[in-house]
Amino acid sequence: METVRPRVLRPPKDKKRRRLQLVGLAVIALFGVALWQTGFTPWNVWGRMDSVVNLIDRMMPPSFVDWQRYVVAVIETLWMVLAGTAIALVLAVPVSALAARNITTGPVAYNICRFIITLTRAVPSLVFALIFVRAIGVGPTAGVLAMGISSIGMIGKFFADRIEEIDMGIVEASRASGATRIQTFFSAVLPQVMTNWISLSLYRIDINLRSAVILGFVGAGGIGLELQRVQGQMVYARVMAIAIIIFVLVLLTERLSAMARAAVLGREAPAKENPFSLRAMYRGLTARRAGRGGAAPLGAAQAGARDADLQRARTPAWRRPKAEGRISVGWDVFRLRRWIMGVSAVVLTVGSFVLLGFGPVQLIAAIQDIVPYVVSMFPPDFVTNFTRHLDLMLETIWMALAATVLGLIISLPIGILGAKNATFHPIAEKLARFSTVVVRGMPELIIAVLLVVAFGMGPLAGVLALTIGSIGLAGKLIADTIEDTDLSKQNEAMRAVGSSWLQRTVTSTIPTVMPGIVGVGLYMFDVFVRAATVMGIVGAGGIGLALDASIRGRQMDQTLALIIMIFITVYATERFSGWLRRQIL
Repeated sequence: METVRPRVLRPPKDKKRRRLQLVGLAVIALFGVALWQTGFTPWNVWGRMDSVVNLIDRMMPPSFVDWQRYVVAVIETLWMVLAGTAIALVLAVPVSALAARNITTGPVAYNICRFIITLTRAVPSLVFALIFVRAIGVGPTAGVLAMGISSIGMIGKFFADRIEEIDMGIVEASRASGATRIQTFFSAVLPQVMTNWISLSLYRIDINLRSAVILGFVGAGGIGLELQRVQGQMVYARVMAIAIIIFVLVLLTERLSAMARAAVLGREAPAKENPFSLRAMYRGLTARRAGRGGAAPLGAAQAGARDADLQRARTPAWRRPKAEGRISVGWDVFRLRRWIMGVSAVVLTVGSFVLLGFGPVQLIAAIQDIVPYVVSMFPPDFVTNFTRHLDLMLETIWMALAATVLGLIISLPIGILGAKNATFHPIAEKLARFSTVVVRGMPELIIAVLLVVAFGMGPLAGVLALTIGSIGLAGKLIADTIEDTDLSKQNEAMRAVGSSWLQRTVTSTIPTVMPGIVGVGLYMFDVFVRAATVMGIVGAGGIGLALDASIRGRQMDQTLALIIMIFITVYATERFSGWLRRQIL
């Protein structure tokens, strides 16, 4: 009698699963090419370990001999951050209002403002700093303007996204009462988004601080200018001292900003639901690119309140029932704390402009210097050195790809250990989370400055710097992604059959959260393409090398051509990443 062999159970055919497999194979192949093109090979890395050990010996112990200069530079950096963020907020508010579909004045204004947001997001702040330093000279003014212009993109985009999610019933009621556009914005739009805007502004201070500490390396003031000075003198003990100062400054500011955001959100939203935390911003970006974004539908109570507001707005004032008495919100600890923080922020911001000597007169003078300098860039010259520039741009993309894959490989176990629902012990979770915080405290460009000394000029130092920096970002995002996934039922089932933690991780946790890990990888690639474009400014490979050379050589037409190439590459990469995310997730 013929025995019937049992059929092997296979998962049903899924187009997205097949696409994910094909993309995985393509990434593996391109990753090998990227490693070869950037010189990231085991023998290259291991062969220069002696230089790394020698550099560490020269950096130890750190020397704080010029600590007075460092303190002054740190204070100047903080003033630059406040002033640059304030300029960005002032410029981003009208841009975001016109870039929001539900309150814009028309398609022309909408498209212009969206282009401004895209342009300022795509071009790194260090590129603006290079141009402004050449136009108006060395000093904090160039850094403040560079941070202010480059911050418009992120702030304007998220401001516009929040405006598009507001309750339009209140806006319609304001318009029905005869209010102008400006009156409607301040009375109906701004109150609905104010809390989120304040939270984002505080978060942007964190980002601008990381930018400010490296803007000085090209002459834009702050502690980065001191780093450039001691690095040029090859006094590496002082370089180490400044690196420690930057590390402490970034971590301390990040912590204070997180406390301020929690104080602003207060009882309106728990810290876990902070819409401008790194987790929420990444999740919102992924949802919007996947076509799942948008405002939540109104509930019955909200719809009823909206209809009541509309009815009241359409009723003449003389026919409305008189209020029984004045309604006062009252003062409590939460409201008092917000007012104190608001007044303090205004005082510190005004003080930053005063202490930096940056006022309307200086702003007008800077604009008068910058405009002729920018005009001299036209028309762009794409012909001269086109082949070399194209090779360097491809090198930039290879650097970003190699660092993204290497970063994911290193960050995956850290993210798993840092997730409360996937780690094997609470101590391991705290250590993993602490390691991500420590790595985030040092900007990638500062790491690249040190690695260029050890590994020499070229893309190898850039890939290593981006890979080290990815541990902080990717490790945190992967841990947050795992924590947002419900693994309780499958973990209980696997424990019931006696599986170990490693078996649960390999056969259950990783396959379950794989779409989220892929999403983190695509997001990381977007971030690293932007970061890799400026690595060459410190000698770490990529298109930044040609950009710095063209500015120093006053070849302004080539400078504009390189900036356009950077913009096109970053924008195309972002669009391709979004399309790929929709195809496989």
